[in-house]
Amino acid sequence: MSGIQRKLALFAALLLFLAGILTMVPDEWLLGPQAACHTCHEAQYPASHLLYRINYMGYNSLCSFAPFSSLILVGAAILIFLTTFKIKFERWGPQYRVLAVAALVALAIMTMLPIRTGYQDLLGMSTLDPLAPLSTLFLLALALAASMGFIVCPFLIIMRCRCPVLEKEMDASYAPDRAILRYLKIALTGRLSDEDVRRLYMCTLCNGCWLSWFNRHTRAMAVKKGIVPSHLASIRGSMEKYGNPYGTALEADGGNAINGKADTLLFRGCTARLKAPEILSAAQLLLDKKGIKYGLIDESCCGYTLINLGDLDAGLKAVDRNIAAFKAAGVRRIITVCPGCYAAFNRYYKGRGGFDPEVVLALDLLKEMRVPAKGVTVHDPCHARDKRELARSVLVGAREDGTGACCGAGGGVMSFDRALAGHRANRIFEENPGSVVTYCPFCYLNLSRTCSERVSDIYVLLAKGGIK
Repeated sequence: MSGIQRKLALFAALLLFLAGILTMVPDEWLLGPQAACHTCHEAQYPASHLLYRINYMGYNSLCSFAPFSSLILVGAAILIFLTTFKIKFERWGPQYRVLAVAALVALAIMTMLPIRTGYQDLLGMSTLDPLAPLSTLFLLALALAASMGFIVCPFLIIMRCRCPVLEKEMDASYAPDRAILRYLKIALTGRLSDEDVRRLYMCTLCNGCWLSWFNRHTRAMAVKKGIVPSHLASIRGSMEKYGNPYGTALEADGGNAINGKADTLLFRGCTARLKAPEILSAAQLLLDKKGIKYGLIDESCCGYTLINLGDLDAGLKAVDRNIAAFKAAGVRRIITVCPGCYAAFNRYYKGRGGFDPEVVLALDLLKEMRVPAKGVTVHDPCHARDKRELARSVLVGAREDGTGACCGAGGGVMSFDRALAGHRANRIFEENPGSVVTYCPFCYLNLSRTCSERVSDIYVLLAKGGIK
């Protein structure tokens, strides 16, 4: 859906919502206290016609069918709004089904209660609901649907398009809020089941649910309690031996570190250096063309991966090791091509041990550059969404709306659940025709494993002059 189509849809949703509210407005607010009926009708119809101006709530309003008309209009507005943002319906988990069935059956019973009111229902009885028994049957049908798990959970309506795990598993038991239950379980018992550990580490920490901080805290508590999943142990061992999470010696990339003093440092990063060297080469070429002077040192992983996996001690050791090397080299400015490293430097390096460098994403230094990219979709990495407008200014002709979600590989998921990472990447290509361009080596790595011919990196595009 284009930007114009989305704006039109939102405008239509707003109009329907306002119309729904207006149906409940009392006549006298707009027509004065004598507005019991239209004056043109009084000469043609008997006084009993005035009853038709009274809505189902017992007062004269702009619509005699309120609140039913109000619910229809507001419901249509909500449906258009949800569709505009690709928010899809979702199956409920078993915990929600019992609650939904109980609530719907209770409402169905209430519609048939023999209570004296001003209305008679379709059976000629005096009840709370003039549409009984049709409304009763409708509520019982909804209760049956709820028992089968096909009633929409309000939380999942919002989270369905934001959480890669929910998108794949289609079960409310995988909802992000369950991290709270796991936190309480480990805080009270000090233990987690194997299934709890699996679900804890299925989170990509994209923060689409605004609960990533809670998941990080739960992971850290689990590691302190001695709960260390196998992929974390493997990454920790690789970091200790090789200085990166990929189990590869950094010298294997063919790069030549320049040891000594470097006021401005280009931090190459593990992923760009070992898994996507074309991105690093393109970024260096662009920086050189701009005349930006920088140095290189023997670096190790920034530590962000270990911190995200909950191993704070090992992660902060990597941070301190790098800070010591940066200080020895006289580094006062750090340039990086990786948004994950960019986030780590800003969050864990600045101000630690008196080290307070300027941290720059390489894209910021190339903002005057332009490259034709008509019709491409931009994938904004989770750790650099504040660069969204900058990326679109560089990519001339790119679609205004991006892929809209995490690539599915963050938070250690690529090493823990490759199927989940691949599923989310595949959905990105399904929902976005044409080429996808990102500015994160890690996102590029995950997306290219799914459909390499349709994914590009912004630095590579700039170096090449556009999509060939």
